[in-house]
Amino acid sequence: MKKMLTFAPILAPLALTLGSTASASPLGLTGPQDFIVRAGGYYISAGDDEVTFADDTFQNFDAFRSTVDPGSEWGWYFNFEWKPVEHWGIELGYMDGDPHTSSHADRFFSLGFEAVEYRDVVKFDADISTASLKFYPLDETCLVQPYIGGGISYTDFGESSVSGVVQDDLAEFGLRGNFDLGYSWGYTWQVGMDFNFGRDSAWLVNVAAVYARSMTDMRIQILDDDPPLPDVEPFFESYSADFQYDPWMFNLSVGYKFSL
Repeated sequence: MKKMLTFAPILAPLALTLGSTASASPLGLTGPQDFIVRAGGYYISAGDDEVTFADDTFQNFDAFRSTVDPGSEWGWYFNFEWKPVEHWGIELGYMDGDPHTSSHADRFFSLGFEAVEYRDVVKFDADISTASLKFYPLDETCLVQPYIGGGISYTDFGESSVSGVVQDDLAEFGLRGNFDLGYSWGYTWQVGMDFNFGRDSAWLVNVAAVYARSMTDMRIQILDDDPPLPDVEPFFESYSADFQYDPWMFNLSVGYKFSL
């Protein structure tokens, strides 16, 4: 949840502007400000990407290509929304999913593996934080509240590693593999709908589709698993590429409305 604090400097001027608008009440809200908390699950489907790996060590100049195709996963998400004026809301969201397994590679390593096709080369997880401005076109008395929204997203790629099958093959050569992903700032947009249980009820059900633009650096390394002997350089290969993650998330959650 600490990642959402990153958005505070961005949202503060927007919040002050909308707060001033609410005080003047040209849009009709003169009473308590409304808040919504939603929590639930989501299905995440990331796009596949053909990436070109370059040799970071400049020992091998033949770059290779690989299809990075993260498997779809399930996860949970939480968001908090402030509606300072009628028809508008400011939402902070956080989404955390299960680790992806990813990548197809036919000649991924130059260590005698040319005849071996690896399907699940790496695995990684992604935590996505969003800050969005949302528009509700219908009157607040309507039990069904569709909306659209857009804003910024931050994707943090957490635990990542080379798969166990590849690690076992590397171990036969006295080697080990490392895999790392960076982070990504991008944009997000969403479309969704709140279904209120009643005009006097604080509870609702939400469905939404969320897209996050996400591109990051991908790096895979092959290292000598044993300490090198004197005067012998350790075996080292490092390859990097730009990876376009770009996930779609389909959310289903329960929400609660309250006022301060």
